[in-house]
Amino acid sequence: MVALDIWYDQAPKNAAGDVAIRVTTAAELDTLIDRILAETTGNAAPPMIQVALAGVKRSPALEVGLGKDKGFIGYTARTEGGWTKGDGDPNAVVDYIYMGNHTQVRGDVEVPLSTVREGLHEFLATGERPNAVGSGVV
Repeated sequence: MVALDIWYDQAPKNAAGDVAIRVTTAAELDTLIDRILAETTGNAAPPMIQVALAGVKRSPALEVGLGKDKGFIGYTARTEGGWTKGDGDPNAVVDYIYMGNHTQVRGDVEVPLSTVREGLHEFLATGERPNAVGSGVV
């Protein structure tokens, strides 16, 4: 198991001003996901988080959307990347919010939220691209 740094909100978490939330266990990860979902229930668009391996320079990173029923994972590493692949319309866009900034993703990257959770748990366990994310060149 690895440690993850997760960026969700803009409030500093320590005296150094670091906004990353460190997660080291599956229980901590589930608690954080549940907290984010609860805090953003009434928002106009679902939240996004960014996830990286703690203490690793040039860490692979995940962009993760956490909607009520659906979400997505985008994976970026030095030589590869990829997205989850759902059954949505690839020509449609879906709105998300990351740290107060509006962003859009293609409708076909959304998958069930349970798949997103599984992918996050897999990244915590292995530090590698989750199986739910297709591979490709960045």
